[in-house]
Amino acid sequence: EAAHTYGAGDKGLGTKSRDAFAIPLCSRHHRLQHDKGWHTFEHEYGLTSPAPEMAQNYWQKWPGRIAWERKLEESK
Repeated sequence: EAAHTYGAGDKGLGTKSRDAFAIPLCSRHHRLQHDKGWHTFEHEYGLTSPAPEMAQNYWQKWPGRIAWERKLEESK
């Protein structure tokens, strides 16, 4: 599941950040992240980087990123 991170700066009230600011989590850990909040989740699970930084690294390395971004651009 896409766990959208904090601090992306591109979301409005009551909306999620872009998928570039999400990391994949299983359903159980996604629910825990929502229940605890990102900062507690990061601390309890010993994440070595802040979640937004991890999401950006994941997004940059994702093989489908270029096709995804191209498709979004074409739909505008």
